[in-house]
Amino acid sequence: MKHPTVIDIGHALRAVRKAEGLSQRTLSERSGLTQAQISRFENGKADPRLSSLVELARGVGAEVMLVPAGAVPAALELGAQPESGDA
Repeated sequence: MKHPTVIDIGHALRAVRKAEGLSQRTLSERSGLTQAQISRFENGKADPRLSSLVELARGVGAEVMLVPAGAVPAALELGAQPESGDA
């Protein structure tokens, strides 16, 4: 199984943000990060701190959590892939 990269996480954030109908500016207001920081992260040009990732996730109505490797398939079945249209 492929492990997500920073780029994959940035793309997932963008997909969830768009699915929620949020602009980068609105997410910026919710998270306390600049719109430029959000853009760089979504495009894989920045590696955010964990605290920033937590604020971004909360800004789109999600939470960051550790999932045991053996439970990843079950988490994916629950809709952890925003590209699948389930988010």
